Amino acid sequence: MDLDLAQVRAFVVTADQQHFSRAADALFLTQQALSKRIKRLEESLGTQLFSRTNRAVELTEDGHRFLPHARELIRVADAAVAVFQEQPLKLDLIDFRLAPAFILRKLAEQDPQLVVERSARQGLDNAIEPLLNGELDVAFGFVHGIGRPLPDELDHRVIRLEPILALLPPEHPLADQSEIRIEDLAQEGLWLPSRKSSTEWHNFKQQLAQGLGLRVDNTGISYDLRHTLEQARYGKPRVTLVGADMDLPRDLNLIVLPFKPLPLFPWSIVWHKQNKRPALRDLLALAGKTSRAEGWCDYDPAACWIPQGIGT
Repeated sequence: MDLDLAQVRAFVVTADQQHFSRAADALFLTQQALSKRIKRLEESLGTQLFSRTNRAVELTEDGHRFLPHARELIRVADAAVAVFQEQPLKLDLIDFRLAPAFILRKLAEQDPQLVVERSARQGLDNAIEPLLNGELDVAFGFVHGIGRPLPDELDHRVIRLEPILALLPPEHPLADQSEIRIEDLAQEGLWLPSRKSSTEWHNFKQQLAQGLGLRVDNTGISYDLRHTLEQARYGKPRVTLVGADMDLPRDLNLIVLPFKPLPLFPWSIVWHKQNKRPALRDLLALAGKTSRAEGWCDYDPAACWIPQGIGT
């Protein structure tokens, strides 16, 4: 049986994204074209690889069995092509709506010739093995939040302390304030509904709650970011979190306010120490230069909160 590599790549990206729309964006395809590739691959294999619901895409048992082999097929194919041409750097942005995408856009403004291949593996923890085996050149994330030491083969540098802001509907009693003090949330707490999220984001939320003495209201379930935002807008008026670098949908008309003190999320750029590609060296230099020029790591310790152990 001959497998179509485009179909296999579509399967791998969809498995990483767990969402057809985001996977289609990552592959620069329409959602319909992506669905056709997945369907044809399933027909070739004679099995269903995904179980589909209105809001989520999950691997079937056969999908889980096929995924490591599919990754290896793509890795070998990409390695074969790389023999004849210089490949773009492969960056994992966790999610195309979060701060790493903002960082990449800023870097591209400084260097219009920057060419990269993006992926979104939904967490630094999921990018460590690809970094170790050369499948990725660069990843982003909260290094101290992955729940284990970073492997010795990898290195990292904090390049962005992203302000974490309050997100609330205009009907909320605090919506008219210029900022939200932590003591303002003593009664209602901070609403962070249960949903599958990256290990580092989960650990950051825990440290934030403990460090600032916040009560967390984790009632309800969120299937994805859009679902959380819709509940924040149209559900019971509550305060939740959003990153300052995140692109929010304008149709929801949500209010964004700073906290006092202001929490900061530490984004590191992560790479393999033995990766000697000139393009990686140039990217790291550009990231450091841009971070310093933009003041991305500047903060006032008296007015801000960052997790323990973060050095910039």
